[in-house]
Amino acid sequence: MPGTISSDLSELAAARKRLAELEADLAIHRRAAELLGEVTSPKAVRSRTRDGL
Repeated sequence: MPGTISSDLSELAAARKRLAELEADLAIHRRAAELLGEVTSPKAVRSRTRDGL
C-alpha cells in the first residue's frame, strides 16, 4: 500500500491474525453452546456478569 510504513503493515497483519483467531474461538464457543442447548445472546451474558451472577 502506498504511503504505509512497514511497522504499520506488520501491526495490521498481527491484528488480522489475532482477529481470525478470536473469530475461530468464538465459532467454537457458539457451536459448543448450541450442542449444550444453552444458546444465549451476548447482551444477556454481559448483563449477567455485571449483576454478579
